[in-house]
Amino acid sequence: MGAPTNEVIQMEYRNPDASSPLFVPVLVICNTPDEVLARNITTNSAKNLKWLKAEKPTDLVAVMVGGGSSIVDELDKIKELQNQGAVVFAMNAASQWLYDHGVSVDYQCIVDAKEETASLIDHWAKNHIFGSQVAPVTMDSVHNPIVCHLEIGDVEQFFPKERKEKGGYVLLGGGAAVGNSALCAAYAGGFREFHIFGYDSCHKNGNSHAYPQDMNIFIPTVEVEWGGKTYTSSVAMKAQAERFQFTSKALKEKGCEIYVYGDGLLQSMYHTKPKDLTEQQKYQLMWQFDVYREASPGECIADFFVTSFFPDGLVIDYGCGTGRASLRMVDRGVDVLLMDFADNCRDEEALSLPFVQWDLTKKIPTSSPYGFCSDVMEHIPTGDVADVLCNILNASEQVFFQISTVPDEMGEAIDATLHLTVKPHIWWKQLFEALGFSVDWDSDEGDTSLFYIVNIGEQNAC
Repeated sequence: MGAPTNEVIQMEYRNPDASSPLFVPVLVICNTPDEVLARNITTNSAKNLKWLKAEKPTDLVAVMVGGGSSIVDELDKIKELQNQGAVVFAMNAASQWLYDHGVSVDYQCIVDAKEETASLIDHWAKNHIFGSQVAPVTMDSVHNPIVCHLEIGDVEQFFPKERKEKGGYVLLGGGAAVGNSALCAAYAGGFREFHIFGYDSCHKNGNSHAYPQDMNIFIPTVEVEWGGKTYTSSVAMKAQAERFQFTSKALKEKGCEIYVYGDGLLQSMYHTKPKDLTEQQKYQLMWQFDVYREASPGECIADFFVTSFFPDGLVIDYGCGTGRASLRMVDRGVDVLLMDFADNCRDEEALSLPFVQWDLTKKIPTSSPYGFCSDVMEHIPTGDVADVLCNILNASEQVFFQISTVPDEMGEAIDATLHLTVKPHIWWKQLFEALGFSVDWDSDEGDTSLFYIVNIGEQNAC
């Protein structure tokens, strides 16, 4: 399909007698292989069915209902909106739940490609919108479903030539999560006002939905901290919550009104204002922007580091970002360990490399002879800079630093400042020396400062 299908998450395990936790990388793969997705799209696209297309804007209101536990508390509001003429879109089995609780569903939306998803179909729903990648048994379970196409990879290569040439269809953004895709589908249908329920993207009291969802029982979960609370989410739920922030932002920029109800991870992310984001949260959002991934300063300087300083042991890539710098070092025979406090920063190609999610303001739980830290220090709040430098250089004896000395240009995407410590070359050099580290080599490149720093042991002030 040409789109990322895997993610590596970090699971923390602490033996009761251990002094520090063990971080175990777990590979999470898409629930359907790419070749099956391609076959499903080819099969479903060949059917003589209506394809979702762009419609003129309407004054009608769209009520979007996911399966999160909060819909139990919001049922009266959903009914009130429907009684006022709103059109109800329901995700997966939320459609059956609504019917059982006295709400008629106008559109049931399903995009999951697993064959067992067919068991979630609500035959009482008035209409069905199915992603073209669903299993054919799902597509064939209802009469005249509306087919929508997700903009993932080169999906159009699987369309019949005549349908592709005819055009008139839309490709939906929002990622592969049904909630975000359904928002885009409703927008294509002309809706401009959205009331969103049950998009919690987290578990409550051990349950992933407001109703039993047996097919989700064995899906691995992660703990996500946001807004002072810890949420338990599946990887897909977490990704949906993150992606929703950008889907909703894009829709509002197009003049849409969005109202989000309930209590959950997604809602907490949505209602958190940029000024209230933690540093970690800022970057969890920033890494969702493809444009933020385009530049990788570390990738450009990695060869220089290897050929100039000859690391012959493990290198920790502090603030690894996309991981492309580490990939360059691996290509030159260097052993690397990636470290970053945003777990969604790495490109797909770097997911197989060893990774630890860590906040550099805390004592680093591992060590190495060498370190590599490119375009990280300028992102650290000035009050934390000295502690971070001490943490890095107490964990790695020799560290190469590349530090930007100019303001950032990307933070405006989330109305936040990313470069928090913009200082000239001499400021950084004097700080290294004041902390008792040896500046073995340095170069003032104008908008960038380069340093090779050695920890000379007990003489440092950390």
